[in-house]
Amino acid sequence: METSGLTTPELEEEKISSYNHAELQSHLAFLLRLSYRHQYSILTELDFEFAAGKTRPDLCILPKRQADWLSDEIVAHDAPLTTIEILSPEQSLNSLIERIYTKHFPAGVKTVWIVSPALQIITIFLPDRQRINFTEGVVTDPATGIQVNLAEVFEG
Repeated sequence: METSGLTTPELEEEKISSYNHAELQSHLAFLLRLSYRHQYSILTELDFEFAAGKTRPDLCILPKRQADWLSDEIVAHDAPLTTIEILSPEQSLNSLIERIYTKHFPAGVKTVWIVSPALQIITIFLPDRQRINFTEGVVTDPATGIQVNLAEVFEG
């Protein structure tokens, strides 16, 4: 499965989901679409091919784009504005952080959110290695201005 301590790109993207992971992904997609569907495209599990390799964030936020139902795009090449990763039970936080700094930010992603279900925290990572932690109140993305109420994200 692993070669020389490095995970192959295909295996890196195999994530083990869980009920809480799926619930949070649904909550975030719903809340973001509800408030920002006219301004942004909010997509789940879209594959991207960046110069540094493939990646599949849990959610991504792109400039608004009309779907072409007759022609599909299997792998996207344009960087989203924001990617959102929900920490899975079997996922290493360090490997996730490494991926965002080696793949997402070099490709032009402006912000990456990491959602920690167990701690009920959202951390927004910026390309300059700054982080903003949200433990209550309104999460505000400095690059897009997108806001979401943390209590609604983690609503039971």
